[in-house]
Amino acid sequence: MKESTFIRNNIKRWERLRLNYNVIPVNELADAYKDILADLSYAQTQYPESRVIDYLNDLARSLHEMIYVPKGFTLKSLQKLMFNDVPAVIVHYRKSLLAALALFIFFVLVGVILAIQSEDNIRRVMGDWYVSMTLDNIANGEPTGVYSGDEMLYSFERIAINNILVTLRMFGAGIIPFLGPLYFMQYNGVMLGEFQTLFFLHDAGLQSMTAIWIHGAFEISSLVIAAGAGFTLAMGWVFPGTHKRLDAFKTSAQGAVRILCTTIPLFVVAAFFEGFVTRQVQWPLIVKLFIIFGSFGFIFSYYIYLPYKVWKNKGDQLENKIGW
Repeated sequence: MKESTFIRNNIKRWERLRLNYNVIPVNELADAYKDILADLSYAQTQYPESRVIDYLNDLARSLHEMIYVPKGFTLKSLQKLMFNDVPAVIVHYRKSLLAALALFIFFVLVGVILAIQSEDNIRRVMGDWYVSMTLDNIANGEPTGVYSGDEMLYSFERIAINNILVTLRMFGAGIIPFLGPLYFMQYNGVMLGEFQTLFFLHDAGLQSMTAIWIHGAFEISSLVIAAGAGFTLAMGWVFPGTHKRLDAFKTSAQGAVRILCTTIPLFVVAAFFEGFVTRQVQWPLIVKLFIIFGSFGFIFSYYIYLPYKVWKNKGDQLENKIGW
């Protein structure tokens, strides 16, 4: 067999492994490792001067380390996980995350429309007591006074625990394919749209936004990401492709858990902001805007720019190589 034919017949499989080995189940990876060793042996025999031998050597070394080398915790391994492996997983399942974002925006808009139609719609979702309290705060010139009620440390702890539990419920609901996360997104999206519109209907919209989104930038973004992770959880089970359904589910579940874990520190930071910072209504507007846009900037950098950068550094167009 000519060398060019050998490479052409196998390059897609090799590239699939090279770009994706960190999210492939170990049992599949072991079989793939044996195939790569066989290809390497064949290349060494038939094409002893070829550069493909170096390529296959590097690939075999990477697969060997992934399967057999103990994964001790080091700063380097953590750096690789956070700035290479997780962004690669985000790229791999980006359609789930984009679907979650689009659906959440849709439900927020539904909430806005319902709130404009009637205040009764807001009360049905948020409760009479909460809406009445908010209207009283607006009338007293403290639209976001609800955030200054509890002692700061207690507020931080309570909010952090609640946020993490909400995240886990939304993610776990992904075991019911798509419908589970969709239910939580519908509830939270409509509630956000109605809550924010309530302030605009009573001429306190901008004042409320510069307070609410101090913690909301991380909190709402994390909810969307958690919903995307919930969608990802079901992807392998519903769309196994050419793999066994159970193996495909294991792969998508591993990716979903990695995505979900990135939201935990974001929720903790959001709880810190809500407990200690949002209540600081006397802070200069420039400081509030810096926190809000800085938070969104971090979300953009880690969940959009960094995955794109990792994707570009992989070399070839991934859609053409591995069908993402």
